[in-house]
Amino acid sequence: MNKVTVLRLSGCRYCSELLEKLDDAGVRYTSLDADENEKYADDVEDLIGTNSYPIVIVEVKKLFPFFIFRAETTDQVGEEPLENAVKIGTLSINSMVEITLKLV
Repeated sequence: MNKVTVLRLSGCRYCSELLEKLDDAGVRYTSLDADENEKYADDVEDLIGTNSYPIVIVEVKKLFPFFIFRAETTDQVGEEPLENAVKIGTLSINSMVEITLKLV
């Protein structure tokens, strides 16, 4: 199984929504508060060029060394979210859950 990490902010409604949907889908993940893991969060933000949350990191051993995507809205973004995510794109919460389910 691929390792899933959700980097989130306390009080972020999108972060809470994502975690709830991942729980409902039965996805096992590690949830990290960005404020409590500041160095790690800063490194991820620098890598993807944003400080928008939530950020999902899926370590995909068979395909890619790592896989990162983030969401800004709950609207659907794009017809094929996996293609957007591979490009480290902006995705909806639903797309993030859909992709995570494909990768775990």
